[in-house]
Amino acid sequence: MAPIFKSREDRLLPYLEPLLKDMLFTEIPSQFFAGREDLSFMENVPFPVKKSEMVELTESGLSALTIADNIALVIGGNTQVKHADAYLQFLNRLFDDKLAGVFAGKAREDLRLGNYRKGLAYLRAGMMFRDDSLEAMFSYASGCRYWYTQLEGSEEDTDLVKILKEEANEYFEHVTDQYPEYAGGWYFLGYAYLNQGQYLKAQLAWKKYLDKADKDDISENESIQEIESRLETLEEPVKIERGVNLLNSGHLEEGLQILEPYVQTEYSKWWPLHFYLGCAYNELGELPEAIEGFLNVLKLSPSNLDAMDALADLYARTGDAEKSEKYTN
Repeated sequence: MAPIFKSREDRLLPYLEPLLKDMLFTEIPSQFFAGREDLSFMENVPFPVKKSEMVELTESGLSALTIADNIALVIGGNTQVKHADAYLQFLNRLFDDKLAGVFAGKAREDLRLGNYRKGLAYLRAGMMFRDDSLEAMFSYASGCRYWYTQLEGSEEDTDLVKILKEEANEYFEHVTDQYPEYAGGWYFLGYAYLNQGQYLKAQLAWKKYLDKADKDDISENESIQEIESRLETLEEPVKIERGVNLLNSGHLEEGLQILEPYVQTEYSKWWPLHFYLGCAYNELGELPEAIEGFLNVLKLSPSNLDAMDALADLYARTGDAEKSEKYTN
């Protein structure tokens, strides 16, 4: 099962809780409960009401759908809000499973308009209402992904982008775990892994996508061709990742055997390749080769502090105090 929001860390709380600032919490007149199913558990629970709705509340009352909408924004904005259990019980008494789809529809419209906070709040509420809703879960992962693609490159939103990526990746994984036959989950999970530099996982996810995709659906043809092309370009990165994993697990000679030939290819412009080679040579005591590797890193990534630290240490060990001081500074 996917984690239930009310029982997991709410990483987006600081960014979505401001949605509650326009809400007032007030008791609903007792006549609202007349003739309905047992709603007595709500009599002492304050209902969220927008400030703009207060006149309507006192004159004619609010509809159940309006109250449900307000509840969605409250529990979606703060998943650990007081009375969340009572609010969810209320929704379950008055509405059927289709409510999660209603919230998802509202969310899509808000996301389309750039109201990302409100859109994600609806989707979070949908998952709290039905934690196994494919539509809510997939839309939430996609919404997080769409929002962070709009923010990437902004120095002010670095922390938010990181959280949104974590949320998107986690929920695409949950989609494929709970609904393995749903091709769309594997499609986006592959991109999530690719953005993390996890090429082998991306390759496996996209192979799953091709296996699950409907080949007879003409609308799928473009996506299928796109992923087939992506898989071809992943062959070498997957080999490189395997070499890096061998280095990280202490199999230095095997890892070097895979990675060294790539220095003579187009991947020679990929600074992490030289960084991993430098680390491996350093571990093996091959200091000149290690120095060359870290110098190559700085040619491609001039502000790489890890490479500078490594060079300061390596030059100190080889007795070149001047260069050691240079990279220390």
